[in-house]
Amino acid sequence: MAEVYVNSNFPVRTTIFYAGEPTAADGTVSVTAYDVTEDPAVVPSIPTGTPVYQGNATQLETDPGSYQIVLPFSLTNRAKSLELVWSYQINSQSVSHRTDVNVVTPYCDIADLSQDLNFGLEASDPNYKSYHELLMAEKYARKVIENYTGQNFYLYDDVQIAYGSGSDILPLPFKLYSLHELYGNDILLIDNINNINQWIFDPIISETGFGIRVDRTGSLDNTVYVANGMVPPTINDTFGGAFKKDVRYKVAGRFGWQSVPDNVQQACIQLIGDFFSKDKVWTNKYVKSISTFDWDFEYSSEAYKGTGNAYADQLLYPYVLNNMVVV
Repeated sequence: MAEVYVNSNFPVRTTIFYAGEPTAADGTVSVTAYDVTEDPAVVPSIPTGTPVYQGNATQLETDPGSYQIVLPFSLTNRAKSLELVWSYQINSQSVSHRTDVNVVTPYCDIADLSQDLNFGLEASDPNYKSYHELLMAEKYARKVIENYTGQNFYLYDDVQIAYGSGSDILPLPFKLYSLHELYGNDILLIDNINNINQWIFDPIISETGFGIRVDRTGSLDNTVYVANGMVPPTINDTFGGAFKKDVRYKVAGRFGWQSVPDNVQQACIQLIGDFFSKDKVWTNKYVKSISTFDWDFEYSSEAYKGTGNAYADQLLYPYVLNNMVVV
């Protein structure tokens, strides 16, 4: 799957094949982009299936049958999932194919890597790394970090499912930044995009971000109502909490972190350094021991349980979801 960075205009490329060979189209190759992000509430004015961009691809002179489109900044303004449909004609036949594109946030500044890891900027430098190599290294480090911690360290729109336990707190599997919609058993309760509240509660995001809670600081308990000759409201009934036990809640919102934590950035730099290390090929092959006539070494089993870098593991340990308090 192709990737582009947030707030960038990276080109997205594709190659047309006909009879197993790269082949140029008969004429223009048009591209239609769709926003297929999981949370549809983010763009309520754009119905599902409506194109968000249309344009024509440019043919690459050096690669037969290859084309590219440069996405406008308006499509990369936030993390999202895009679907590009390439349409063209081959031998007078109308053909189309799809490319999936993820707009993502890098976990460290690519421009700063040359200084942090002493990489050369000129091709003649012994430590020279091309921009493409740095992009691949950052992607490698980001995927390792996400796999180890179980979460993404940028803001992204998504839909998550959680089940109530009869309390005023609904724990969430991932960190929530802003709530767009809340459903209980597929019934709309809250729609913050359109300012609709069909629930008797006004939920807020918990302090950690890993839950939604109901603030009862302004509520009165049953004794106050009874003492004043009033009937207690149903909000205080015996079910105990706002989020009823075993009710399926669907949470649509913006999840993740507003900015990449410093520890995560440092871990990313460490792992990018590992990406270019000479022994990475051996660890990726699960080689346990290597020896020659004058030296030998053996990898610890821990190399395959974490990121493969002990320092990166220490930096990331507080962010591993299994180790965190999630409400």
